[in-house]
Amino acid sequence: MRGMADVKVEQTPTGALLRLTAKNPGQVEEVQRMAEGMQRCMSGSGTPRQGQPSSPGAKGG
Repeated sequence: MRGMADVKVEQTPTGALLRLTAKNPGQVEEVQRMAEGMQRCMSGSGTPRQGQPSSPGAKGG
């Protein structure tokens, strides 16, 4: 992710808010995929949640 997104962390009463902003409009989907991966890691689940593809735009086969 180095150089691909600006990262801001805001402290909240219950933890922190992490904001990833793509530096380039062409990198938005990749930054979103990285954020989804981080979400799965933090939730303790290695699988995507229902209705959330593991890699948007990827074709199943």
